[in-house]
Amino acid sequence: MKLSHFIASLSLLLLFTLQSDALLAATSADQAALQQSISNFVEGVRTSDLAKVKSSTAQGYRPDAQPKYAILSRLGQVTEVEIGDERRLSKQTIVEAEVRHADGVSSWNFSIQDGSRILSAEMTSADVYGARAQAAPAKKGGGRYHRQYSSGRPNRTVVQSCELSPSSCNQDARLVEFFFATDRNIKITNNVSTLDTDAPRSGILSYGVAGIRIPEDHEPGQIELPSEWHFLGIDYKSATDETKHFSIKRLAATSYDDWKELVKRQADQSQNRALIFVHGFNTGFEDALYRNAQIVWDLQYQGVSVLFSWSSKGKVRDYNYDQDSADIAQAEFAELLTTLHDSGIEHIDIIVHSMGNRVVLPALDQLAQRSNPVRVQQLVMAAPDVARDKFMIQFPLAKKIVDGATLYASSADRALLASAELNDFPRAGMVFANGPVLLPNLDTIDVTAIGDEIFGLNHTVFATNRAVMDDIKLLLINGMKLPRLSQVRKFPEPPLASTYWKYQ
Repeated sequence: MKLSHFIASLSLLLLFTLQSDALLAATSADQAALQQSISNFVEGVRTSDLAKVKSSTAQGYRPDAQPKYAILSRLGQVTEVEIGDERRLSKQTIVEAEVRHADGVSSWNFSIQDGSRILSAEMTSADVYGARAQAAPAKKGGGRYHRQYSSGRPNRTVVQSCELSPSSCNQDARLVEFFFATDRNIKITNNVSTLDTDAPRSGILSYGVAGIRIPEDHEPGQIELPSEWHFLGIDYKSATDETKHFSIKRLAATSYDDWKELVKRQADQSQNRALIFVHGFNTGFEDALYRNAQIVWDLQYQGVSVLFSWSSKGKVRDYNYDQDSADIAQAEFAELLTTLHDSGIEHIDIIVHSMGNRVVLPALDQLAQRSNPVRVQQLVMAAPDVARDKFMIQFPLAKKIVDGATLYASSADRALLASAELNDFPRAGMVFANGPVLLPNLDTIDVTAIGDEIFGLNHTVFATNRAVMDDIKLLLINGMKLPRLSQVRKFPEPPLASTYWKYQ
């Protein structure tokens, strides 16, 4: 089931106005060319006529990403196109259009380049009318329309509507869409990200949106990807099958102003709440996208989802580089929190993993010193790769602006054991012979008993184990306090005084 608040998807939000009062004038010839282009496109999609689609689309249009819209066969042949509002983003004109068919009406958003060439398109609603219909509905006056499609037609019987029945329009119910902010030096073209390997850290935040499709046979906690192997310098990777593998369907960079406005629009539909995920060490950009999508899907999170992707090189050998990247990203994460707050987000939750805690805790410390700081409702820290003594100093400072905090720790986390060896100091996410880190106003949970990650690293057990995801879901979605699951119990057990929680 697709997250309900994303029915009006982020991809559509990109097509909405960012300058609502900037209606662009167009000549009659421009309008006629655009109407013809839209007519050819919709007819081409309806009849699977690739030549017609190609005649109306711009370079960069991806036919493989265009939904088929089964409802078009019921709407029938295009009879008329009426152009609605036109608004300009950086290199595109965004057009709303109502398309009249022999047996109904469909409404679309188009991204237009070079005057009349279609770069992307998405149907936003459609009505098919019953047999009693005698003629197409009367054209609205004024030459332009505004979005009121299903009212005022007493002689028509609405049989099907995309807005009421999205599946009838072949909208993908398994698409998880979210925002991202990153200080990686990446370029995004045609849904593909390319990292500048010579200078992977940009030093400034860039913004965008992503859509990740979750495969039909997805198992909670897993990220199903194509198999790959490397042997004697030869790399092999099997083809992606979106029914079996996570796949990137939409990936686009935006300006800061566009991104902020899009967040603001989504916040209005999402009770002004957001969940930020901050990944850990050894995590590439695409890996971070997949992990964020998996978390949002498994939690069935209904608010604004934001991935903060700092400049990890995504390689085990670059541990020291990643530490520097995490330190650099602290101010940028504080900037992100401020931007979300300024965009109307009132309820912020954070899930942060591993070395990402090295980004988040100092950023919260910085914000706590401001006169009117952003507040965080829940801070979930999974396997923090932070020196234990440093964590015990930083957390109380960060807690000043955090309402609730949870720490998931393990004695079986081999990645943290290796980090402790490398840094010559124990990490905050470890469980020692005398127990895990204990601090006031911190719920500490020992997850050692359920660690089962491949290769025994157990470093992403918070996301890969369903029991932990269930616990996080009850915390963030239902607002439950411990104990939330029957297998999580106080430890030590009575008659000793309990000091933390433990999976049994």
